Amino acid sequence: MTSISPLARAAACAVAALALGTAAQAQDAWPSKTITLVVPFGPGSGTDLGTRILAKELATHLGVAVIVDNKPGANGAIGAQAVAKAAPDGHTLLVGSGTTNAVNYAFFPSKLGYKPESFVTVAGMGSSPIGLYVPANSPWNNLADLVAAAKKTPGKFSCGSGNTVTQVACAVLKKRAGIDAVNAPYKSNPQSLTDLAGGQLTYAFSDASAAQTLVDGKKVRTLALATEKRATAAPNVATFGEQGVADFVFTGWTAVFAPAGTPAPVVEKLNGFIRRANQSPAAVELRAQSGSSLLDFDVAATKRFVDGEVTRWSRYVKDADVKPE
Repeated sequence: MTSISPLARAAACAVAALALGTAAQAQDAWPSKTITLVVPFGPGSGTDLGTRILAKELATHLGVAVIVDNKPGANGAIGAQAVAKAAPDGHTLLVGSGTTNAVNYAFFPSKLGYKPESFVTVAGMGSSPIGLYVPANSPWNNLADLVAAAKKTPGKFSCGSGNTVTQVACAVLKKRAGIDAVNAPYKSNPQSLTDLAGGQLTYAFSDASAAQTLVDGKKVRTLALATEKRATAAPNVATFGEQGVADFVFTGWTAVFAPAGTPAPVVEKLNGFIRRANQSPAAVELRAQSGSSLLDFDVAATKRFVDGEVTRWSRYVKDADVKPE
């Protein structure tokens, strides 16, 4: 048996002590400057609304400036790429979603400029049901009416989508209902909903949180929700399952990610502050208004949730045989 010399043992201990000391210094020094929360979608999106509340709460509790930086485009990939390349010091974070951190991996496996290993999961924020919306003055009262009208005019209907989650929803409904509708992709769900309200689209999919203002303003109506059961915030809206389209469950979600290599002590501290912010009165009120639910996870549970979503959306994309647009 080879023995370890006292010198080698001392060197190993010094390396271990240095690693522990570096981690402790990173934890003690954070935050040392402005924190940037990158939102990979435009202003007014469900992700954006929740992030602005988070920024205000974090600034209050951490004592540093926290800014929101909207970087929309390429189905959220532009913003996600920026964070993946940022310094892993806990000062640049991605408020990611099912689009950026699940569906995109199946859609653009070699073109994203980032991959799951580019990030460490930090904390969950919320989940919101995906709904199908039509203009308020449309003649359709339910999903059957819309499908019947679409079948009478093949290729004339358009489905608005603002991210890859809603694009997949458009494709799956087209396949399940047997209709010929053109997908109209936008940079964000609020943009597609604005054109929907203006009559430029036949129908659109969106997370409920982004659509709520237009619903309240009677600009658009919710025709169906892609949930397993009716939402508490919209008890009069039937699910797809209730309207004859089985296994049609789509949920939008948001979570916070940091660049890979961010020190674990910083990630743990961030998780605690974000979970505290998620319980603020403003965050609770936003969830109540939008019908979204809290994702209250520790770091390990957040990773398990995101890993499961990556697997689930990969299956959806494959089953629907949907291609990116």
